Parts: sequence; C-alpha cells; structure tokens
Amino acid sequence: MRLIPYIILAYLALGLQVGLSEYVMWNGAKPNFVLLAAVFIAINAPRDAALLGCFGLGIVQDLLTAQAPGLHALSYGLLGMMLSNAQSAVYRRHPLTHVTVACLGGVITTVILYVQSAVWSRWIDESTPPAVRLSLANLLLGIVYTAALAPFVIGVLQRIRVAFSFQPPRRGHRM
Repeated sequence: MRLIPYIILAYLALGLQVGLSEYVMWNGAKPNFVLLAAVFIAINAPRDAALLGCFGLGIVQDLLTAQAPGLHALSYGLLGMMLSNAQSAVYRRHPLTHVTVACLGGVITTVILYVQSAVWSRWIDESTPPAVRLSLANLLLGIVYTAALAPFVIGVLQRIRVAFSFQPPRRGHRM
C-alpha cells in the first residue's frame, strides 16, 4: 500500500468527519467517515498493511475526539484484524458487502465507546453530566447512517483503488 494515497485518504476522511458531520447529522446521529475509510483499507490491503492502516486511522481520529485516547484505534484495529482474515471470503466490490462490513465496524466501535462511557460515568467519575455521556440510541442510529452511506463512499474508493497499489499476499504467505 502506498503511503501518500493513504495519508490523503486519512486527511479527507478526518476532514469530512470533523467538518461535515455536524451539518449532515440526522436525529443526533452522525455518519462515521473514518470508519468507512478503515473498512476500505481492511477489505483491500494485505494483512499487515490493513492492521497498521486501520490502527493509524483510529489513532488520528482519537486525537480529534473527546473520548478517551485509544478507543477508536482499538476498534478499528479489531475491525482490520477481522476483515484481513476474511478477505478471501468476501466479494470486495459488492454493495451488500460494504453495508455488512460497515455495520460490523459500527457495532464494534459502538460497543467499545459505550462500554467505556458507561464504566467511566458510573464507577470512576459519577459527577459526569448526562450531556457528556454517550447516547446508545444515537450510536445505533449512527451505525445505520454510516452503513447507508457505505455503498456510495466505498464504491467511489473502489474505483480509485489502483492508486493505493494494494498487493495480493505472496504464495505460501499466510493471510
């Protein structure tokens, strides 16, 4: 995987997430553009590049959010690990694959963010105001919103995947 296209993709996904998500919010739910970029990397890149790429996207998103550091990196790293192992079983260009994988990534991210929020607000810092706590309904609606955008965003990225120069794994090399 080439580094410059990856950096440009990360910059665009994070820019859309920070700049556009407030304007396209629907009933309190925001789409996760960085998750869609992580899904694209995870279903196309070789195992090592997919793990590092997804983890890197998560680290940078953690720097831009108010959540505890490492939550997005953990969730995108888990997503990259699961999808890099299942690359041979999925049809990368099918829209249903994009929706399903975006839902999987959204569920992983939501579980990690919500569990951390619940643990932090209940046992560690009981003075956390309710406005700061994460709403499970908004997180679940965000999964649906992100999954609905997945065929369009990942479909466009699939058309330019040549720029990333994804290499198939070598024969005899474990995926």
